[in-house]
Amino acid sequence: MAPDVGHLEGRTVLVTGGAGFFGRAFVEAVLDHTTEAKLVVYNRDEAKQARLAERLRRHADRLRFRLGDVRDPERLRLAFWNADVVVHAAALKRVDDTARHTFEMIKTNVLGTQAVLGAALEAGVERTLILSSDKACHAANPYGASKFLAERLAVEWNALSFARGQKVACVRWGNVLGSTGSVLHTFRRALRAGEPMPMTDPAMTRFWMTVEEAVAFACRALRLMRGGEVFLPKLRTAPVMRLVQALDAGRQCEPIGHRPGGEKRHETLLTVEECPQAVDIGEAIVLEPAWRLPVEREPWKGEPVAAPWTSEGLLGIGIEELAQMAAQVPDE
Repeated sequence: MAPDVGHLEGRTVLVTGGAGFFGRAFVEAVLDHTTEAKLVVYNRDEAKQARLAERLRRHADRLRFRLGDVRDPERLRLAFWNADVVVHAAALKRVDDTARHTFEMIKTNVLGTQAVLGAALEAGVERTLILSSDKACHAANPYGASKFLAERLAVEWNALSFARGQKVACVRWGNVLGSTGSVLHTFRRALRAGEPMPMTDPAMTRFWMTVEEAVAFACRALRLMRGGEVFLPKLRTAPVMRLVQALDAGRQCEPIGHRPGGEKRHETLLTVEECPQAVDIGEAIVLEPAWRLPVEREPWKGEPVAAPWTSEGLLGIGIEELAQMAAQVPDE
């Protein structure tokens, strides 16, 4: 199914981290399913930008590249000029690196998000979407904490910009198969080497989705956003051990224990503390901001959400379906 991108026709959409795993999938999907949308890729890796430019030569007339870092507010202000929509996908996200490089993660994921939001406000960007993670819930590591703070910054900056007709919202989701640091690549390397699968915890469960599902959800959130909310997809879950079985049912596993930096056995997409602010609108869960906006907007209407969403309690993806999802992901 094609992503919901009709509302982006004739708009200029800038994607931070636009040459990364999610970013390039988003950019390609929007270009492929529109005729007049213009895309700007903001990324700090010139080699990734060059590869993406080659891959998307067919869209060269609607695609531009800006080399820069989200830690650089001045460069962001220049890059955001004339942008109508911003999707903030740039982040450091390897959980096991956070114990060693916590301040670097703060500078990119927290201060970088602050700089993105400030540049978007100054440039008059109409809609800004911040990508978050289930690891923001009851954060157990610096990466999760950085995403928790990024969400709070988004809500705060939406309150600052809303009266000017500018909206900020977030999407919070689970493990995107094949993304940076994905366990899928770790398992595939072990398969190629003929080695046992490294397994941190046989009981571990996760929320799973494909990058195509992530792109579609982000596009839908951009259309629906009213400002200040966090959109949560209704994801299903599976044990990590099931992914091993999907790749090679007979492969042995090697217990290695939880990785340094704070790795949880089960993830949470919606906490019990957030349930009073959550509304089930059918296609998603919407988490309303915890405080009132200075200018009133229409509140979300739907069913109340009485219980938290955890990966332990929502098992549902079978081995065959997980194998099909993994098969869509190219090797590193």
